[in-house]
Amino acid sequence: MQSFLNRPSSTSVLQRLQAEVQPQVWLSSLAAGLVTGIIGVIRAISYASLIFSGALAMHLPTGLGMTVVSTGITIAVVALTSTLPGIIATPLAAPTTIVALMAAAIAREMDSAAPGDMLTTVLIAIALSALLTGSMLLLLGLLRQGERIRFVPYPVIGGFMAGTGWLLTKGFFQVATDGPLTWSSLLEFWQPEMLWRWLPGLGFAIALLIATRRWKQFWVMPATLFACAACFFVGLAIADIPLDQARAAGLLLGPFPDSQQLWQPLTPTMLPHIHWAAIAHQTGSLLTVMFVSLLSLLLSNSSIELVVGRDLNLSSEMKAVGLANIASGLSGGMAGNQALPSTLLVHDIGANHRLTGLVAVAPSVAVLALGSSFLSYLPKVVLGSLLLYLGLSLLWQWLYQAYFKLPLSDYLTVWITLVLIDAVGFLQGVGMGFVITVVLFMVRYSQVDVAKQVFSGATSRSNVERSPTEEALLSQRGGQIYALELQGFLFFGTANYLLTKVRDRAIAPRASAEAAATGSDGAAVEPLRYVVIDFRQVSGLDSSAVLTFNKILKLARKHDFTLVLTNLLPEFEAALKQGQGLDVGGDRCQVWPDIDRGLEWCEGQILGNTAPTSEIPTSLADLLSNLFLTADQANQFVTYLKHHSLPAQHYIFQPGERRPELYFIESGQVSVLLELEDGRTKRLQTCSAGHLLGEMRFFNKPPLSSSVITDTPSQLYSLSQENFQRMQQDAPDLAHALQRHIVEILCESLVRRGEQLRVMQ
Repeated sequence: MQSFLNRPSSTSVLQRLQAEVQPQVWLSSLAAGLVTGIIGVIRAISYASLIFSGALAMHLPTGLGMTVVSTGITIAVVALTSTLPGIIATPLAAPTTIVALMAAAIAREMDSAAPGDMLTTVLIAIALSALLTGSMLLLLGLLRQGERIRFVPYPVIGGFMAGTGWLLTKGFFQVATDGPLTWSSLLEFWQPEMLWRWLPGLGFAIALLIATRRWKQFWVMPATLFACAACFFVGLAIADIPLDQARAAGLLLGPFPDSQQLWQPLTPTMLPHIHWAAIAHQTGSLLTVMFVSLLSLLLSNSSIELVVGRDLNLSSEMKAVGLANIASGLSGGMAGNQALPSTLLVHDIGANHRLTGLVAVAPSVAVLALGSSFLSYLPKVVLGSLLLYLGLSLLWQWLYQAYFKLPLSDYLTVWITLVLIDAVGFLQGVGMGFVITVVLFMVRYSQVDVAKQVFSGATSRSNVERSPTEEALLSQRGGQIYALELQGFLFFGTANYLLTKVRDRAIAPRASAEAAATGSDGAAVEPLRYVVIDFRQVSGLDSSAVLTFNKILKLARKHDFTLVLTNLLPEFEAALKQGQGLDVGGDRCQVWPDIDRGLEWCEGQILGNTAPTSEIPTSLADLLSNLFLTADQANQFVTYLKHHSLPAQHYIFQPGERRPELYFIESGQVSVLLELEDGRTKRLQTCSAGHLLGEMRFFNKPPLSSSVITDTPSQLYSLSQENFQRMQQDAPDLAHALQRHIVEILCESLVRRGEQLRVMQ
């Protein structure tokens, strides 16, 4: 029934359909779709020129068909399946750089193989990377693991982005000069004939950077690229260089075989031409493409959420991108992902409709329809300038701007990751970035005080209300209790710190005595008898922490104190028992459900070992005469009260109950419990003979969410509102004394809480 009620009504569906066919929807979707589609095609051409360079340059038309088909399929599938209408997904720069490295490695290994075999093997490897990436993302999405892997260390992201920027920068030189950028080739790039092949591209990339940062409109990038291309051809005309001569000099793409098709789908006839050994040798690259694609999805998704102002279901987005990659791989294409700039462009235009993504497919279809004839007119420096623009943007952001935003250690991590990506490999560089980040985290975390609060039993007590005599004794000897409230994860970096604090407190009395013997100043320190360690805010502990508690137990036996553990979760207790860090039932270890109960036990031990200085009164009149009344007033006061003999576990007040009565305890023990949301209770106060209960309810304050229950059989007396009014009329001195006593109780409570807060600072 509930699912039926949650279904959209026919009226809401009709309204949604009417909204989709509004003229403004069509116009905004058409504009945003065409612009983002054209940008996607331009990037597809530049990616193809990056992947199919060097030994693979003759197969660029097929590579272009592969990247354009990938762009069209990825845009269409994600547009239909994403949870965010208007999202654009295309092949991205970061995974493409890895694909380019993989293709180049396969080409080198198959240098002596037939050209057809080399092309087929490269295409299968690229398609396999898309299929593996798509399957991984789809599986993670189906298992709803999006939220578990959402967070990636920021320095690793920076190193990953900077490494991508550097590889794109090197890719620009590969596209523009048909040669790799290495230390040995630096001098060659400065030769006049080579200089003219890459220097204009550098100028075009700088023009793109300036234009896109100065003007934020959607048309700036494509317009600037078209302007750069126009400048290139005007320059050729001024220099009187024919197109054939420019092509022969390597300034234009080509030449290509006339019969070469743009898109080569996967067919069974390819199987005999695949060199599976060459693909197997690129297992690391395939894994890197999967990892980099996942990382790109996490980064893009988080950035899109910030801009559009809504949370996306990462698991659903993984399924959408995973399906798109599987479809692209089955079509012989490469992996794609959420395209952050294009998606933000759609958002700025206000075209957040699925129709936008479908329109964005049109430019890809148009390029495939034109064939390879137009490729030979594309300037290499213009295509390469887009790669260089992307690379310089990332390097500027993560090598320059990050210097002013990141701590020095994180900034150095970015550089180390970048250097290792270039020198060793993408996966190794990112992996080392993770290792460095984890090490830095452990170093920083080990410097955090694992003890959130450290206090003495002389200043902080349990919630048990004591008599003045007991309070005085605890103030005098409460220093025998040493309490620590732990926080965070206990591991080898913080466990030794805990051991040191306990050891220093254990030897403090001896050090104090030695100082007194030598005439040094300093107050005497009470001998340590009880160490209370609270686990309420502990998130976990490792074997080193377990070993630390084993050492603390040995200290307890050596220095004659008892270890009291509170708020100990079952899994922590099991780990401590297994590592002999817990001795339940022994004479040196106690376990209590919370720190309040643990402190109560310690206080009871101190009070039990001290002889009382005076006999405790037994009647309520005697108790009242010791608190705020004279003996005659106490006897008169009792006449206004009603006696109650209550068994243990009897509720005096229920949570939220409105019953304005004031209770006086003659004997027994009563606790005030706060009902928690998980069904557990927390003790706020435990009272014994001579204490009052219900003063807030008595003065008509809103009922508390607490209950008052007897812990033991108890004798109580209650004062009703009617009797109190009669007391005010008949014996105003008694009423005034009671009110004064209640004010004193509240003031003492505030002072005690304030002192506890001061100590815990």
